[in-house]
Amino acid sequence: MRARQSTASLLADPATPPELAARLELVEDILDFAESELSLPAQGQYRHYVALDRDAVVYNVMAAPRHDFAPLLWCFPIAGCVAYRGYFQRSRAEAKAAELAAEGFDVHVGGAAAYSTLGWFSDPLLSSFLWRDEADLAELLFHELAHVRVYLPGDTAFNESYATFVGQEGARRWLDGRGMEEHRRRWESRTQVRRLFVDFVLQWREKMAEGYRELRQQEAFEADLDALRDGLWSGMRAAWLEKRPSAAEPYDGFFLAQPSNARLNTVADYHGQLPAFAKLFAAAGADFAAFHGEVEALAQMSAAQRSERLAGLEAGSDQDSSR
Repeated sequence: MRARQSTASLLADPATPPELAARLELVEDILDFAESELSLPAQGQYRHYVALDRDAVVYNVMAAPRHDFAPLLWCFPIAGCVAYRGYFQRSRAEAKAAELAAEGFDVHVGGAAAYSTLGWFSDPLLSSFLWRDEADLAELLFHELAHVRVYLPGDTAFNESYATFVGQEGARRWLDGRGMEEHRRRWESRTQVRRLFVDFVLQWREKMAEGYRELRQQEAFEADLDALRDGLWSGMRAAWLEKRPSAAEPYDGFFLAQPSNARLNTVADYHGQLPAFAKLFAAAGADFAAFHGEVEALAQMSAAQRSERLAGLEAGSDQDSSR
């Protein structure tokens, strides 16, 4: 808060480095597009800049049982229960992760370049993300603004999948609207590789979940569950390294790291419900204002009703009567 500088004053100051001024002007264009074309509440957001001394602004700790994917939840005022706990110091996040690991949980610590205060405060532009590729920057800002538009306390997967869809579709429209064909080609190429990675992880995560369920129903011993876990992780690693295209090599570290159900959960939270939101967007006539309204209606449903509606959308069997 003390370090933030007004973007307006930075743009008016002739001493501001030209590269920084150009980025701030780019953000203004992205925010204008978010407001006018995506029905996102950009007013008052990202009007200050903060230069950080690190690549991430916050470090999130996530945890899950070794033989299950039900995430450990932390509950807070306003935000409700979420599947992560954030720290501004990496050392504190790693200390919490070590504590949870000692209790028998799978853990994951991930650095986040941005966050949203859900409209309660004016969120700043941060050096941790400002210098990203133009398309990636737009996608990130649209994602965070989506949290300001719709946020459902207590449902991390719903919130993050919705925001991920808005970020991706918004970036696609912004690139098209600005005639940035070369940027669009590069961004689409990265998006296709990311989609390949996500689909692969989600398929293996479901395979693991089914295997754990079957053994628990058989009242298997802990050693049997551990053996299944080791075999599945080894199989997933081998399958990825054998079949993935060279363009997907940057994702290798995800599979080579210590096994963690919590790490798999991060992919499911941000991408697991994307097909359902894509169907909902199409049903809303690809109109963002109508789409946000439908998402707001989903957020008013009970958890069981919302789950049923999303499942129906993904299966292509959604009907008005299910709303």
